[in-house]
Amino acid sequence: MPKSQLPDSEPTSCTWITPAEAAGALGVTTKTVSRLADRGDIRAIRPGGTQRRYAAEDIEAILSREPWDAA
Repeated sequence: MPKSQLPDSEPTSCTWITPAEAAGALGVTTKTVSRLADRGDIRAIRPGGTQRRYAAEDIEAILSREPWDAA
């Protein structure tokens, strides 16, 4: 399991957002958000399905960097 993904059963107090919300905040596509999670830049979970949820605080951390690059 990639380190960016937490098991569904692991409790956390983090706010989780949808791929569309994450992509909109970052100004990228949902595929790019998925790639960021795959390489460990954003934590992701799959809460009982195939669609991921992303840690809002990780998105905020990326946005606080100047400049940031999705590549």
